[in-house]
Amino acid sequence: MVDWRHPRPASDFQALTIFRFPFFLENLMVLCLYSFMFFMACLWSSLPNLMGIGSVSFWLICITLFFNYGFVIVDHTSRGFQRVPKLSGELVFPTHDSRLFTITGLTLCYCAFNSPGWDEPSRPLRLIITFFTYPLLFSLGSVHRHFTELLNPVRLLKSIIVFTASRHSPVFYLLQLVTGALLYFDIQTFGEISTWHVTWQIPVTLTLLFLTFRALGVLINAKGPKLGIPVLQNEDTHIASLERAAEIRLSQFVIQLHRLTRVHEYRKAFDLIQVFQKENHNNLDEPLYARLCEWDDKRLAAMLGANRAERLLRDGEAERALKIFRDSYDMDPIKFAFSSGTSSLLFCNVAKDRASQERLFKYLQRFDQTFPNHPSLPAAMLQLATLALDRFSEPKIAREALTKVATYSPVITQSQEYRRLMALCSA
Repeated sequence: MVDWRHPRPASDFQALTIFRFPFFLENLMVLCLYSFMFFMACLWSSLPNLMGIGSVSFWLICITLFFNYGFVIVDHTSRGFQRVPKLSGELVFPTHDSRLFTITGLTLCYCAFNSPGWDEPSRPLRLIITFFTYPLLFSLGSVHRHFTELLNPVRLLKSIIVFTASRHSPVFYLLQLVTGALLYFDIQTFGEISTWHVTWQIPVTLTLLFLTFRALGVLINAKGPKLGIPVLQNEDTHIASLERAAEIRLSQFVIQLHRLTRVHEYRKAFDLIQVFQKENHNNLDEPLYARLCEWDDKRLAAMLGANRAERLLRDGEAERALKIFRDSYDMDPIKFAFSSGTSSLLFCNVAKDRASQERLFKYLQRFDQTFPNHPSLPAAMLQLATLALDRFSEPKIAREALTKVATYSPVITQSQEYRRLMALCSA
């Protein structure tokens, strides 16, 4: 799989926020409007001499408008939109949406299930059942536009598993618990608290309901495909789009490299690779290397392999670095070259297996040609002599290397290692 991480993403998808959502300016204005409507309904209900009875129709209008807009939040959030449409009559008066009736019927059933008319000793058990099942059925009723979909036991069980397995579920259920507790308190104390308490209690309750609907939408957005709910964009589709963009970008670049290698412009091609690596933060190196290895002409793959091996060694992945070093060196020993002589010595320090040491032994024999002015040239020749005598029984190569050591750095000739190697050559 191509790594999609790129400094300039191919999509403008943003992670859906939950707790910041009510504080978007347009949502604050909607909350203020609904708070005012419910505040007026509360004042109307508190009027004496049965005048408050006339507020029932206004209460129904307020609740209908608010919950229909809550479903708008769920719908647009679940599709992947960070912001929902502005409030309008068309949104809050849907003629084809039966979810409000489903939720109302479900709530009335649970109220009857927990009413005092039932067997009193069984009430704790009924409350526990309600606590665990009502939030879930409320959620599913908010998701599905037709209540008949809840009657399918297979679909219901699948929905329960998907809902509870999501990483967004704890936040959603916590918000439902807090919101449900506050609504229960609001209902129990209705008409008993002062007007001042109502002024802050209504906005807090409505804000929590907004958060609950938003959290439900975020949960559906993450698990929509598994629930059979269409999702315009979510984190998975975003990653998939970025992966496709990376595939296209990589394919186009490989075509460009192929044109250069056909005319043997290897150095120019490798310079382009280095620019490509910088632009993509080296995240596409592995698939690029894999594609170059499939070519008949593997010289460019050998050059990139040396670069990858060096970076892996710097990152502490010695085993992977040695494997890529061996594979890349075998592709083209002439084109293979580390970017610096220091890297050659670092690989000599970590290479303990014979296969890696054998290739390093061959590579070091060209060290003075590849890096003629490198300050580590005497150390590299000393390392070459060590491998020649201790591992591969090549005294002739060792003598030549030690001669170069004496020429480039006479001081090293006084070292104990140099004397040991000279003694082995003379033996």
